[in-house]
Amino acid sequence: MSRPRPVTHLSLGLLALLAALALIAATVGTLDRSTPGPAAPAYSFGTLQTDPERAATEYAHGLRVAHLQIDWSRFEPRKGVYDDGYAQQVRERLRAFRDAGLQVEAGLGLNHPPDWLTDAYPESVWRNQYGETSATTPNIVFSAPVRAEVASYARQVKDRIGFDEIGAIRLGIDENGEFGYPAPASDGHDDAEFWAYDRHAQAASPYPGWRPGERTYQGAPFTERQVRRWYDWYLASLADAVNWEIGLYAGLGHHGPLKVLVPGAGFYPADYTAAVSGYLEGTRSARLIGRGVGFFVTLGLLDHRPGVHLVTTALVDGTGDPVDNGCGPGDARTVAAAVAGGAPAADDAVRSWSSPRWVAAVARSEGFAHLDGESAGQQVAPYGPGVMAAAFRQFDSCRLEGLMWAFDHNLYDGTPGSSLEAYTAMVRARTDGG
Repeated sequence: MSRPRPVTHLSLGLLALLAALALIAATVGTLDRSTPGPAAPAYSFGTLQTDPERAATEYAHGLRVAHLQIDWSRFEPRKGVYDDGYAQQVRERLRAFRDAGLQVEAGLGLNHPPDWLTDAYPESVWRNQYGETSATTPNIVFSAPVRAEVASYARQVKDRIGFDEIGAIRLGIDENGEFGYPAPASDGHDDAEFWAYDRHAQAASPYPGWRPGERTYQGAPFTERQVRRWYDWYLASLADAVNWEIGLYAGLGHHGPLKVLVPGAGFYPADYTAAVSGYLEGTRSARLIGRGVGFFVTLGLLDHRPGVHLVTTALVDGTGDPVDNGCGPGDARTVAAAVAGGAPAADDAVRSWSSPRWVAAVARSEGFAHLDGESAGQQVAPYGPGVMAAAFRQFDSCRLEGLMWAFDHNLYDGTPGSSLEAYTAMVRARTDGG
């Protein structure tokens, strides 16, 4: 299979290598240690949708990370008009977490855009090849005006809430704040929906006006090579938007981790080949193809700076055979064989892996130093007895650095297999009671 490899990929890989060497040098004492910073914990554990009233309890039970969600639509209900009362509420939640001793991982709520954004920039709304639109999330992939609004909002968050007390920022594109294009507009199409037909996307397209399934373009045959070029542009555009987010927050002075949320397993190399051969129609993974979740391509296109963490958001999502299997020592070789193509056994193998196993193997193969995890949540796969143990088997075998449990309330509401006591036992077994 031919896969996109922009010239910058080699330089990014070199940067990742140099960063890794620098970290090794620091460990053995070869770097300047005259102004050492605080030692980072080996692991970090927390919850999603953390309740500030439980912050002190969770710290006492060994958790060290809280999730702070900011809602853009509430923060800026009208263009350029900011709700100081809501900003104060966010600051109070942030202060409650910090006073309890918790680090804070924040989502800036780009997946909750204000209504005025669509009205102000109707030409920037996501549009698929059928002419259908989606306003579930801002179109920062193709629209420069929307990026400008997001940047303005982020600056206001910094000014009115502050980044100094925020340890990590969560990054993504889709309606769940994760690394993918928006969900399909409806169930009315058997084939994939591609969100590259707004005015801005068409201006950037290598083949403006071409639509998946079409065998001709401007009166001439449209080749598979051209299909591949179009689809690689589509995937690269998604990665570029996340890289833009990384640059935005780093440029605003955020020095903590920037966490790219990677949902599920996405599609596999053989699906990519089949999709291109079918002119992006009629494949078993059509909807995943449309959402651009080909992580074996897109993860390698992301900025590899040391502060970037990849987060597999699919621990214990019920995938794999056996279900929720963990990572293995030969996974990198299997990934390489699957990506190279022509190895049915490798394709069969990776399809039997759990989502976190596939994402972790691809991330490691691409040279990422930091990989974290989140449990998928009951909306994906119901919890039950043993779910905590299964999540931590994946955590350990895939060598993850942090875990956020979905969701905070599931530790207290009697959800089977999910309790604060069970989580505490798993955490303390790995932190020696820290």
